[in-house]
Amino acid sequence: MAENKTNDQFQLVRKPKNEFEILLTIPWSEIKKAQGKVVLEASQHLEIKGFRKGKAPEKLVKETLGPQRLLENTLQKVVPDYYQKAIADLQLQPILTPKVQLVSAKENEAWQVKFISCEEPTVNLGNYQGEIRKLKAPEQIWTPGKGAPPEKEKSEKDNKEEKVNRAIDWLLKNTKVEICDLLTEEEVTRRLAELVEQTQKLGLTIDQYLNSLGKTVEQIREEYTRSAQANMALEFILNRIADTEKISVTPEEIEKMIATAKTDEEKKSLETQRYLLATLVRRQKTLDFLASL
Repeated sequence: MAENKTNDQFQLVRKPKNEFEILLTIPWSEIKKAQGKVVLEASQHLEIKGFRKGKAPEKLVKETLGPQRLLENTLQKVVPDYYQKAIADLQLQPILTPKVQLVSAKENEAWQVKFISCEEPTVNLGNYQGEIRKLKAPEQIWTPGKGAPPEKEKSEKDNKEEKVNRAIDWLLKNTKVEICDLLTEEEVTRRLAELVEQTQKLGLTIDQYLNSLGKTVEQIREEYTRSAQANMALEFILNRIADTEKISVTPEEIEKMIATAKTDEEKKSLETQRYLLATLVRRQKTLDFLASL
């Protein structure tokens, strides 16, 4: 884990599971400059009695905007650029949109803003290839009179799927991946929102739906948490394997996928999702690699 860093502009604090916090200090001179831009832009469209647009005094524009709106618009002016600069200077690679907390915003003083995010978890694969090669399919023992005898031969597709499933099972059990709580929280919140939306479409409240399942919100949240952590762990493990084995996707492979579109509309849709297609192709090539071990 990299050490914490501090200078006049920011303080970086590393936390467990590759979470980090950046406390950013923005000079008052920059805040004042940003406020001036906010007021100027607002004066161009605000309707203020007795003045044409763009001609009202700054003090009156500020009063019309109100302190909360002025504060929010000022932060929108300065925060994104400062955050990007901090990320670049600190050589961080966040994988999550940061939570932003305003620490202090006093007149004629530097403002302080805290960003909270995380980087990709550390994945130590160890000798995963050698261990996966040792895995064998469980032997099927058939007792006469108890069901049909097992098939002597399985299709190549079935064998491949079994090998991949055994490899994935081994990787999840033997590869430690600490998922940042922020990532888990975001995914669980997304799933709960989808559940609420689905129940509303059925004309039910979330309580009615959960009662029909005999479950509570807390139980559903726990299930979603376990599922989200397992899914994300597998995603990070497969990404690490792809990076380690230098598994890449060529433009030709993307074009081949787009060519499978059955309609012009579907083709146009795929054209706009090249990054997603590349991710899917890389994932499949990684699974194929595991099946080949």
